[in-house]
Amino acid sequence: MMNAAHLHLIVNHLPIVGLGFALLINILALVRRSDDLARLTCWFYILIAVLAVMPILTGDGAGEIVKTYPGISNDVIELHETWGYIFFYGLLVNGILGLVALWLARKNKGFPIQLGMICLIVAVVLMFFAWKAGMTGGEIRHPEILQGTYPGL
Repeated sequence: MMNAAHLHLIVNHLPIVGLGFALLINILALVRRSDDLARLTCWFYILIAVLAVMPILTGDGAGEIVKTYPGISNDVIELHETWGYIFFYGLLVNGILGLVALWLARKNKGFPIQLGMICLIVAVVLMFFAWKAGMTGGEIRHPEILQGTYPGL
């Protein structure tokens, strides 16, 4: 039977991996100066912002479950939650920027390249937040992240 921790582990990768794909498409759109790819990138940023709601909704339940496990401190969970929220709000900002860019492109019949560049810059910064949220989440139940190499090697 699935619980909040299972759901959280399933859905928390969607925004992280999705942002990576959107970032690559954004770079390609700017290099090729393609309005179609730029629009696709904006749709990806919007979709990622929507998908980012799921890890937020499942995070508290997952935290309550893992708090009962031995060796799991509330401080580690709180740190992960903080980075997760920073990442989430950044994704919302980038999703809104994507929505504004699509609206302006429809209104002016041309894609505003400046907004595409702003989305790219925000996405690059968000990759750091994604990394911090992912690493702090991994530290909760993945000791190999904290331990480094296996001492028996």
